[in-house]
Amino acid sequence: MVATLPFAGGYMLAWAGFSAAAATIHVTLSALSLPIPFAMDAPVLSAAALGLAGTFQFTRLKEACLSHCRSPAGFLLTRWRPGSAASARLGVEHGLYCVGCCWALMALALAVGMIDLLWMGILMAVMVAETTLPFGARLTRPVGLALLAAGAVVLATGA
Repeated sequence: MVATLPFAGGYMLAWAGFSAAAATIHVTLSALSLPIPFAMDAPVLSAAALGLAGTFQFTRLKEACLSHCRSPAGFLLTRWRPGSAASARLGVEHGLYCVGCCWALMALALAVGMIDLLWMGILMAVMVAETTLPFGARLTRPVGLALLAAGAVVLATGA
């Protein structure tokens, strides 16, 4: 129990770093007078966000991070070291793997679906399914194809 708090703190620190980066990008895009979320106001940016997220689904980085995120028990058992500092470091490391597997979908949620509860729900469901369901690892490529197709449709139709 004592090691749980530093681990959780390290895990949250990894996600806080992602959040800070996302907030910085959001503020920068706003300063450039780009519409946030992109949605219909900026179909080219929406298509680019969909394409980036779709392409990432096919990368080795996504696969590697997802494998660690999907089996936290194995990760913890093979890397566990005693002490609070080691526990916090392990939390950061595990958090970075989870950020690594989900960052593109999270960024997509911020870019195109921040105000749309349906998009947010769909993207959250995909992230949860990929990381927790027995067949979750097999979802990455179909989801990637769907995101690439959606990006192509948005780019072609402007909607």
